[in-house]
Amino acid sequence: MHVENNPDFKTVWQLAHNWINADPDQTDTKKISPELRIAILRLMRAIANQEITARQNGWKILTDDSFFSQLRDFLNMNNLKLIQCLRNEKFNKAYLDSIYVMRNEVVNWCNDVIRLPIPPCWAPQELLTKANTLAEAVDPDDDNNSWYEKMPERRRQRVVCIELAKQLWKMHENLGYEEMRNHPTMQQFGYSSTFSPTAFKKLVRTVASEYAKLPGTPLKSKK
Repeated sequence: MHVENNPDFKTVWQLAHNWINADPDQTDTKKISPELRIAILRLMRAIANQEITARQNGWKILTDDSFFSQLRDFLNMNNLKLIQCLRNEKFNKAYLDSIYVMRNEVVNWCNDVIRLPIPPCWAPQELLTKANTLAEAVDPDDDNNSWYEKMPERRRQRVVCIELAKQLWKMHENLGYEEMRNHPTMQQFGYSSTFSPTAFKKLVRTVASEYAKLPGTPLKSKK
């Protein structure tokens, strides 16, 4: 199966970086950030547990216990490199950039298994479109749309941030406030750095999910 330059496939290296809104070409493997480390390990554990399949050179790898599969993985050193990654947290960029995962499997895994936001590159297009539209909001009831132009920049940011959080919580009800603030889509539009944790919680609490509003719910949900 052709996987290179196929929009339905990303390497573990590419997808882990996209998940945290980082540049895969700028990372020093000797200085992996904590966020990137978690993203890589999360994907590799899913592959090891056969929650999602992986492909290398167009072939599925680490899929079963058949002799042919084990022999192929042994010859490609996949088992050893997987163990090094998971147990010793040794990240081989060339290896991670040669292991491909499929879009629909990752999306289903995010929604049904780990219940975490989908990486931005594969997030529902309507959500990203809505966020871009909100950034240039217009009111059809206002002939001149002058209300938006007259709004201070800070207020524009607040309006868009609130609506974006509302839409994201509809999709991911079990996210805490801090996870919502650091959601990849929020990071993409700069709201993770624009608002402090306290300011963000105060800003979006009226649209927060029931889970986030529960007394005693931590800012960041435990997974």
